[in-house]
Amino acid sequence: MKDTANTSFQKMVREDDRLRVFNDTVPAGILVINVDDGSVVFSNRFFFETLGASGEEVLGASWEDFFVDAEERQALMVQFIEQEEVRNFELKLKAADGSVVWGLASLSSIPLENEHLLMFAFIDITQLKEAEAKIQELANRDALTGLPSRRLFSDRIQKAMARAKRAETDMAVLFIDLDGFKAVNDTLGHEAGDEVLKEVSERLRGCIRKPDTAARIGGDEFIIIIEHQHAEGATTVGQRVVERINKPIKVQGGTADIGASVGIAFYPKDGETEDELMKAADKAMYKVKKGSKGAVGVA
Repeated sequence: MKDTANTSFQKMVREDDRLRVFNDTVPAGILVINVDDGSVVFSNRFFFETLGASGEEVLGASWEDFFVDAEERQALMVQFIEQEEVRNFELKLKAADGSVVWGLASLSSIPLENEHLLMFAFIDITQLKEAEAKIQELANRDALTGLPSRRLFSDRIQKAMARAKRAETDMAVLFIDLDGFKAVNDTLGHEAGDEVLKEVSERLRGCIRKPDTAARIGGDEFIIIIEHQHAEGATTVGQRVVERINKPIKVQGGTADIGASVGIAFYPKDGETEDELMKAADKAMYKVKKGSKGAVGVA
């Protein structure tokens, strides 16, 4: 590593009591970087402690080594070149143990005559980002069943349609409505109804492949997205759903006997938007519902 002991900036820090106090107490990580070679010539205590690194590991190292994503560092530099200063730039830093530290960073020049230096500073926002991720996960998951919510389903169907369009392949949407569910709530109670919905969700997971999506969109209605599947294959999945849901479900206070009516629509034949596909699958399901129930209908 490069010898950094005698830079003008370090001498200034050693000789100025105020800067030494600032170095030890400021609640932000700081790196001072040599512009010529990207080496770290100074770092404060917060940076060491937050990343779990020692002075020997940081001083003289390339500041690039502390970034998780090289593209983020490049974007930071591009913004700095364009604006001569960067503030409130979110990025990911690499801790000594391999974990990720989220930082809200700034980058600015240090006006010294004899050296070309940059100051990189960040505050640790890892807990904030983790909380945001938890909130996002809660928003994207049905609280009762853990299946994707309507919001996440909408995102996934949009992406699935885009992939199907690029690959010029079919994509199937299965609209599932439970038969006899209201009777479960009326006779066994809403807690039993919740148990049924949880069990149905598990059975739906067992009917699909890992890349496919099963979502609860409300009440006793569920949706399955199946990619790269022809009509016969999608119908087979629908029949599997009917067969598995038709099996009795043990709940507190008794046994629930329910069924499922399934309607299937295909992209792009039956619709080229989420709304069109949902309406087509819903219409196919209600045809089944008005007839024999417990069967599969195709739009």
